[in-house]
Amino acid sequence: GKQWYQRRVRGLSSILYALTIERHYHIDMKFLSLALLTVVVCSTLTQEQPCPRGTYLVFGECHLCPKGSYQPSSGRRSYCLRCPRGTFAAVRGASECTPCLENHFTYFDSSESPDACVGPKLVVTTDGEASEYTADSDLEQLSEKTTVEVKSGKWTATTRDGEQIELTPEISLPEPLLPSDLVKVSPVLTNEYCYTGIGHDYQGRASVSEYGIECLNWDDVLSMPHYNPGHNYCRNFGTFSKRPYCFISGDVDPRIVPCAVPKCVWDEECKSSPSGEGYLGPLDMTETLYKCQNWSEDYPHPHGYNEVGNHNQCRNPRGAEEKPWCYTMALTFPVWDYCDIRDCVAGVDKRYNFRDH
Repeated sequence: GKQWYQRRVRGLSSILYALTIERHYHIDMKFLSLALLTVVVCSTLTQEQPCPRGTYLVFGECHLCPKGSYQPSSGRRSYCLRCPRGTFAAVRGASECTPCLENHFTYFDSSESPDACVGPKLVVTTDGEASEYTADSDLEQLSEKTTVEVKSGKWTATTRDGEQIELTPEISLPEPLLPSDLVKVSPVLTNEYCYTGIGHDYQGRASVSEYGIECLNWDDVLSMPHYNPGHNYCRNFGTFSKRPYCFISGDVDPRIVPCAVPKCVWDEECKSSPSGEGYLGPLDMTETLYKCQNWSEDYPHPHGYNEVGNHNQCRNPRGAEEKPWCYTMALTFPVWDYCDIRDCVAGVDKRYNFRDH
């Protein structure tokens, strides 16, 4: 650029000035010529040779990007980019980040290992060869010696007879069924890896705050004497928080902080849990075709759910009912009624998608 050009001109000017007083100082002309050539060549190399992809520039030298970062372009950039959520870079010098397996994500940016990816995983082992599944999959060539093991999440296995069996890390294939009887496996949309609503139904195992600090065990938090689940997983006990939280060590007492658990986004066209507590869709009519009353208003029916918001869309606040509902605009009866919202189906509706708070 312009500054590089000006520096080169100043350097050459200094050398030419030295030439004019060469006789006075008895400068060796061979040495001076070699110095001039070195300045020109080095300046040219510095200007024209870019750092390759996966590297960044520090004091004129190219260095490999650290793990968890990448640089997709060659040039003279002095920085690397962080791998976004859902990706990782397990080696130095990455020119791109590796995406997590389908239906998996990471809690933070700059992940350095595939182990940082979380999500449903099922492993099928046949004759010593293991195959990992993270999404809807058809099973082929399974034998009686095949083993099916759920590593994480909840799964539905379909048999040749069309029967559906629930599988979890704690629930294995029931007898007398054999792995060879299975033809398909599908992950079940749950709130194990993200939360819906304000997180009351979150039952995942995330145990890290949004600051990357490990959560304290709930049993060690004296200010929460009524909540002693015996673990340090993020939860939302009570009603004062809008998302799962936990406690971390403070200067004096444990400090409450929000967790790194992301918010689910699939509860817009369907409900991912039977209660539909996390449903955030636009439906504003009951299953009996009554228009819903605005939650922030008490006409025609006074109620205690004004905090739900200034809208009339079906909800299940506090998980109080078995599925989403609303107050009706009927002047008499029914005062309220359920809404007809279908269950989310893995592989058909939105899969595990995540967004920042």
